[in-house]
Amino acid sequence: MWHTVGRVKDFGDGQGRSLTIAGIEVGVYRCGEEVLAVENICTHAHAYLHEGSVDRRRCTVECPLHGAEFDLRTGAALSPPAEAPLRTFPVRVVGDEVQVELPE
Repeated sequence: MWHTVGRVKDFGDGQGRSLTIAGIEVGVYRCGEEVLAVENICTHAHAYLHEGSVDRRRCTVECPLHGAEFDLRTGAALSPPAEAPLRTFPVRVVGDEVQVELPE
């Protein structure tokens, strides 16, 4: 099911935003023209990833707690201490609205 989460202009380039959609903590990030959505909780320890730093060129986010880095496109854990990947969610832009698809 697709959920409208805002307009493209609501997401600053190189920034993340936390949203709870259907009970799931989702981080929505913008890297240039790409808008990406991942699970917003670090897989190593309970930390909100949108509070970490985003590398907009590489499309990565660094966990603010222990510094683990994740690829926002694939969810892959790129550095320790995290080993498990993040769940990723499809994103589409319809007109100027950003929509995230979550499983039903």
